[in-house]
Amino acid sequence: MKMRNMILAMLLFITGCNPDFLDLKRDKSQVIPQSLKDLDALLNDYATINVGAGKSLGTIAAGEFYVEDNTWNMASSELQKLAYNWSDGILDVEENVPDWNNAYKRVLYTNVILERLDQMQASNQNADYNRIKGSALFIRSDAFFNLAQQFAAPPGLPEWDRFGIPLKLESDINLMTTRSTVTQTYNQIIKDLLSAIDLLPSRSEDVYSPNKVAAYILLMRCYMQLGDYEKSLDCAIKARAIGGVLLDYNTISGTKAYPFPTYGKGNEEIIYLDGSNSANFFSKTKTLIPMEFYNSYDDNDLRKKLFFEKDAKGNILYKGSYLGNATYFVGYAWDELLLNEAECAIRLGRYDKGINVLNELLSKRFITGKFQPIADVSQQQALALVLLERQKELFLRGIRWSDLRCLNREQGHVVILKRNVNGQEYKLLPNSARYIFPIPKEVMLKSDIEQNP
Repeated sequence: MKMRNMILAMLLFITGCNPDFLDLKRDKSQVIPQSLKDLDALLNDYATINVGAGKSLGTIAAGEFYVEDNTWNMASSELQKLAYNWSDGILDVEENVPDWNNAYKRVLYTNVILERLDQMQASNQNADYNRIKGSALFIRSDAFFNLAQQFAAPPGLPEWDRFGIPLKLESDINLMTTRSTVTQTYNQIIKDLLSAIDLLPSRSEDVYSPNKVAAYILLMRCYMQLGDYEKSLDCAIKARAIGGVLLDYNTISGTKAYPFPTYGKGNEEIIYLDGSNSANFFSKTKTLIPMEFYNSYDDNDLRKKLFFEKDAKGNILYKGSYLGNATYFVGYAWDELLLNEAECAIRLGRYDKGINVLNELLSKRFITGKFQPIADVSQQQALALVLLERQKELFLRGIRWSDLRCLNREQGHVVILKRNVNGQEYKLLPNSARYIFPIPKEVMLKSDIEQNP
C-alpha cells in the first residue's frame, strides 16, 4: 500500500498540474521514497516507464506509412497532421505534446531516484542499489535520446549545434531550465550510459527491466548518430559476449491477428520492452503501407506475412508489433543489435563480416531452406543491402526517423520523402528544419529557450 500511495502521489504531482514539463509542480514533502524497495516501485511503474516512449511525431513523419485523406482531415491533433506533411505551420501550433511530456515525466522519476540514492548510506550500496541506479541512468538516457531525435538538431551541423535539449538533471522543476547544445546532449547521454553499464545486470529477469545489453544498444544508437562506427561496433562485440537470442520466424504462426506474443512475454529476442505513444494515425485499419515497400519483401520472407495483411480493399495493413497488439514496439531487441553490428562493420570496410552478420539475421526470417545467403558483393552493395534490410526489419519501431537524420549526411544515401494530402504533394528535403520538431509553446513561455528553426 505504501508503494502504491507513493506512486499515486507522484502521478498527482505530474498530472494534476499543467502537463507541460516546465510547469510541473512537485512538493518534496509529500513524496520522499524511503527505501530501495520504494525506489524499485517507481521503476516498476509500467504505465510510465514502459509505455508512451515519446516517438510518435518522428514515426508519423518518417514516411513509413500513409493515411487516406479522410483520415488526415478528421484527425483531432493539428500537431500530428502538420508533422505528417512536414508543414512549417507546425511552429504555430499550441497543443499538448505527449512526446515531450512523457519523456520528461520519466526524467523526473529517474532524477528522484538518483537523488535519493545519493542520500543513502554507503552500506546500502549492494546489488539492488547498483541495479536501481543503473536502471535510472539508462531510463533517463533513453528519454534524453528520444527527445534529441525529435526536438534537437542532428549532430554534425555546426550552425545548429545550439539546438540541443534541456538536460534536466535535478528533480526540482522550479529551477530555471536552460538549453544544452547538441554536443552537450550526446556527451551527457553517453556519460550516463557508460556509468549504467558498470551497474546493470547482464540480462534482466523480465523484458520490462533495463540491463547491460539494452544499454549497449542505446550506446550504439548514440555513436551511430555521431558517425563513430568503431565505438559502435565495439559495443556490439561486448553485447555479443553477454549473448542474446534471435527469434526463428518459422516458429511463429501468421494466422493470428497479432502474430507475436502479447506484451513480449515469451519473445526471447526482446532485450527491453517499450511501447509508443498513441496517435491519430496509429491504427491497424488507418495505417496503410505503401505497396512498393510491401513488394520489396521476397515471397519466401516470413516477415511479409507476419508483419502485414491485406484488407478487403487490398490495402496493406501492419500487424507485426513485438508487443503483440496495436501498440508499436519501440524498445530494444537482438535483431537491431545485429543490424547495427552489420552496418558498422560494412562502413568500416569489414564488409565480409557485416554480410555474415546480415545472413545470420535473414536465415531466421525466411522459410526454412529457402534463404540464399548473400555473397560476393562489394562494400557499396553490402551497405545498400544492410540499409534496406534495416528498413524492412525495424519497420515502425521508432527508428526510421533517426536513420533518416543520419543518412542525410551522406550524399549517396539521402532520401527525399513525399506525401500527397488532398491532392497536394508535400516533400521533406534532406537536412530540412522540419527534421526538428518545435519546442512546445507552453515551455517557450516559461523559459528563455530559443525556439527551433
